[in-house]
Amino acid sequence: MHKVQFISLEEDDKDLIVSFAIEDPLMGVKSLILLRTLFYEELLDEEERAVKVSLEGDELEQDYLNVLKRISISAAEVEIISAFREYRLDISGIAASEIEEMVELLRKQNYDNKFSIHIA
Repeated sequence: MHKVQFISLEEDDKDLIVSFAIEDPLMGVKSLILLRTLFYEELLDEEERAVKVSLEGDELEQDYLNVLKRISISAAEVEIISAFREYRLDISGIAASEIEEMVELLRKQNYDNKFSIHIA
């Protein structure tokens, strides 16, 4: 399980981004990013229209196909299941208000029900 230091949320006309800064023994901190690029989606094939999942330093040959399938959220933990990987995050140090904002942005990312959200 990865300990989350902080969460960054970004929303503009082009992108919806949820980013987790997680502890890393080698780098200190690295980012796990959930990215939905609404601006370019109409140019993509249907299977490519989704939330992309990427972990800094984790190189996947078909990184653009590592899409979010499911996210489960509780007060202390987030479990992210993508096409190629699973991630468990400890969010016990994150304020409840930030978690609520994150859930709201995840719902915006999921406007077309491309992934499932479970909240405990």
